[in-house]
Amino acid sequence: MPDPSSLLKLEQIVDRASQIGRRWSRNSADLTLDEKSAGQFASNADLEIEQALRQALQQAFPDQAIIGEELGGHLSPDQSGWAIDPIDGTSNFVVGLPIWGISIGYIHDGKSVLGAISLPDLNLTLSAATGQGLHLNGVQTRGARQHPAVKVMAIGENDFETGPQTDARAQHFRDRGFSVVRYRCAVFSLAMSALGRLSGYVEHGCGLWDIAAAEVICREAGLSVNTARIADGRYAIEAVWPD
Repeated sequence: MPDPSSLLKLEQIVDRASQIGRRWSRNSADLTLDEKSAGQFASNADLEIEQALRQALQQAFPDQAIIGEELGGHLSPDQSGWAIDPIDGTSNFVVGLPIWGISIGYIHDGKSVLGAISLPDLNLTLSAATGQGLHLNGVQTRGARQHPAVKVMAIGENDFETGPQTDARAQHFRDRGFSVVRYRCAVFSLAMSALGRLSGYVEHGCGLWDIAAAEVICREAGLSVNTARIADGRYAIEAVWPD
């Protein structure tokens, strides 16, 4: 398992990956796309970033298992290793929206204990390790709701649930007095929740790489975080600020 000094190494790794992402963001005309499933894309930028992350992690943390959204791998529910998402929100990234992010999380015995999320177009990097608090751009910060009276819940949607199921979840939060937003990027939404700019984020059916970093980041920020494996390769997360 990485030691407490690993947080700095991880921040450096995700910052280098962010530089690649920003380069591609400035040169989006050179992107090529593969539609993996309806509305789900991978680009040559995704592949370059994931390859760079894998190489950097293998050098900094030898002999650790790695699973990534684009290049695969395997982590059993009780195994330890890295889960990486080179670009979450690829559709947003491709059309020039800044709502995308890079995520690297370390799972120890099935629990997220170390992670970093970069939002390159916003110049924000969030990181955390269990017991070390939330860090923003390398500096420890205090997680807190910005305006508790303003209740905005982000929810995710994917091909695991039907549209009506997701819509019912949205209505459930509206009935409780929340405004509901869908940014189609779990990493961005969870990072904004950790910073207190959202009331929380809920998604059922995301990948491990979507939540491996965010779980520990949101937990260290002070949110109530529940995750569960709900099917092979599919997870649920509910990360919400306490009332």
